[in-house]
Amino acid sequence: MPHRALVVTLALLAVTAALWLLHVFGRTLPTGALVAAWLAMTAAMGFALFRRARIRRAAALGAYLREGSALRHRFRGGWLMASTRLALGAALALALLLAVLRLDDGRAWAALVASAPVLGAAVLWLQQRLAAHANAVYLPELAWRLAAAAVGVVLVAVLVALAFHRAYPALGDATLEQAVWHMADAERARSAFAQALLQAAAAKDGLTLWLAQQLMPEPGASLADALGWLVVLGEETLFVWSYLTLCSAWLLPITYSEADARTAS
Repeated sequence: MPHRALVVTLALLAVTAALWLLHVFGRTLPTGALVAAWLAMTAAMGFALFRRARIRRAAALGAYLREGSALRHRFRGGWLMASTRLALGAALALALLLAVLRLDDGRAWAALVASAPVLGAAVLWLQQRLAAHANAVYLPELAWRLAAAAVGVVLVAVLVALAFHRAYPALGDATLEQAVWHMADAERARSAFAQALLQAAAAKDGLTLWLAQQLMPEPGASLADALGWLVVLGEETLFVWSYLTLCSAWLLPITYSEADARTAS
């Protein structure tokens, strides 16, 4: 158990370290290198989403269909499930890539680093605690979902709290065009494709900030205030979801071997 916990923790720390290196050097990389990083993340996340979807499908089919039924093999999940999960993985990988390139808050990186041993310990602890109650085939998926939900909620709360206390540029006296161009013009990258994506994301931030400061120049409990923070909550949730999905891809060889053997049969 201690050896396994160390392997899981190191694997998750390796994910965070790779993302941090991408943050540090990503803006200086050529388009080809960034596309290669995105494709690697897409493949890993798409595979993780596909394998976990097949495990959940196997659980559902096992509840309704008899053992040995041809329908269980037919509906276990094939190219259609794989292609949809790969498309979702591509979208999540792009969102994670953009978020990592723009994540300049050291406290947020510290939260990601701290989450690695907590997430690994939570997965292994839940597997141990639920082993006497859960089906052994689906135990890794159950443990992962519970651990990811708990750690994910805490991470989202931390990132939203950091966003709440972050300093933002004053755009209230600027026009919408000035606000959008001010935010977009600050983004730089060696890759023209990456710069276009970064500027589009920054322009979205400029639009959001300008609307927020026009509709609610002073902090308050208005509906516009609530909607503004719902946008922030959605962005941080997407970031954490994509991060945890990438983490699950690294945990597949460690914790999903038995479940993979069952769903592959």
